Amino acid sequence: MTFEEVLEYVSVADVRLTGVDGTLRYDAPAAVLTPELMAGLRSYKGELLRWLAGPADEREVTRAPLSAQQNRMMENVERTGNSSGWNVGLRLELVGDLDVAALDAAVDGLLARHHALRARLGRDGDTRIQRILAHRPVPLPVVDLTALPDDETRTRAEAACRAVVEPAFDLADEAPVRYALIRLDRNESWLVLVVHHIACDGWAISVLLRDLAAGYRSAHTGGTADFGPPAAQCTGYARWQRDQWDEPTRRRRLTHWAEHLGDGPLTLDLPFDGPAPDRPTGRAATHRFEIPDRVRLAAQALARARGATVNAVTAAAMAVLLARLSGQPDVTLSVPHANRSPRAYEEAVAVMTTALPLRIRTAAATFGELVDQTAAGLFAGIDNLLPTAWIYGQFLGPAGGGMPSGVMVSFAFQNTLDMRLELPDLTVRVRDVPTDAERGALMFGLVPHPDRLDGYLEYPLDRLTDETARRWVAEYVELLADACADPDRPLPALDRHPAL
Repeated sequence: MTFEEVLEYVSVADVRLTGVDGTLRYDAPAAVLTPELMAGLRSYKGELLRWLAGPADEREVTRAPLSAQQNRMMENVERTGNSSGWNVGLRLELVGDLDVAALDAAVDGLLARHHALRARLGRDGDTRIQRILAHRPVPLPVVDLTALPDDETRTRAEAACRAVVEPAFDLADEAPVRYALIRLDRNESWLVLVVHHIACDGWAISVLLRDLAAGYRSAHTGGTADFGPPAAQCTGYARWQRDQWDEPTRRRRLTHWAEHLGDGPLTLDLPFDGPAPDRPTGRAATHRFEIPDRVRLAAQALARARGATVNAVTAAAMAVLLARLSGQPDVTLSVPHANRSPRAYEEAVAVMTTALPLRIRTAAATFGELVDQTAAGLFAGIDNLLPTAWIYGQFLGPAGGGMPSGVMVSFAFQNTLDMRLELPDLTVRVRDVPTDAERGALMFGLVPHPDRLDGYLEYPLDRLTDETARRWVAEYVELLADACADPDRPLPALDRHPAL
């Protein structure tokens, strides 16, 4: 093991090192004291003692370049002025007999286990890097509202929740995670958890909730909430990604994207309620809705009949809506793909989702044929996966990189997001807490559950009123219902929506 590998192993394997009068001491579970670790501790005794003598809050255990996804996220952060719109906030509403000590241990176990939650992101010269600091146990912050009158408790709890979720992160000097426990009364508490999007995606949120539940159950029954490192970390993914594509593969895949996207515009001319202001407020709103059961079941049936997915069916319907709104027959959606391959990265907490540009040409004869085209585009896009900036770079001139200017619509079918959480002696409800800060022009998402299909539209208040957002969503649901009910009916000729 190299010195850096020793530090990285120690940071995630519950190995506690101390230096006293020139002696290096360790305390760790027997299972992690491998012969390789013991040899490393002997070989690097002097370096480890000097490392331990430094400031505890500056001890670095490893560093790595940023992944392509992290670089793109940093570009978004810089473009939006470090907006809190990239904060992923959750509120875990816990009703019952809460073991606060077990919850404290479980949250601390997350920090010890996952590098992404201890990262600092900055620059080394012209290169963006991530530095992973050593784990330091920090007591779970508690906001105790149990002494307040009942009519004040909810209002104060909501304010305390917003105080955790809303502040932007200083990614260079602050870990990309924040949390607090809010005690409303003896039988109800909220655990508020917010993670910057540069450290997580939907899949990673599911991993964090599973790990939190496992840690709580273990600590609650007298065990340890720290159950070792995952198979892979965000740093390992960034290093692996640099060598993933050889030049022939890269060129072949770029050729696919050039043919798939063609020469048409990548952005949409949508009928917003007003022009983009010179000084945008950066405020956004979210309209939530539920796809009616009959429409959900019809979309599932059509997907089965065409050998496609519900993602393809619902994306095709979104393309038809956007084509009608814009008057543009070719629509490009930004479609997030979970991208959890190889399997070693299934347990990793990192942002690994890749936004694939999906061109849908709505001049298909029938909606069923449009679903076929959409499904083929999705499968081919996954087969030709590349970092998003590389794909767009070939269309943006010699400088390349980044995102095209103008309005793009993100269409996320979030079938990898699992927000179920089961804890002993507790009833748990997990809610997402948006910050009402703008992230992009339009973000449309569907979240499937076993018995329902939820949806949301996130939109900038500078460009779109609540009334228009609701009207667009209602038209989408109606369009999806009609198309799934009669997928073999020819699509009407495209004409920009006369009422918009």
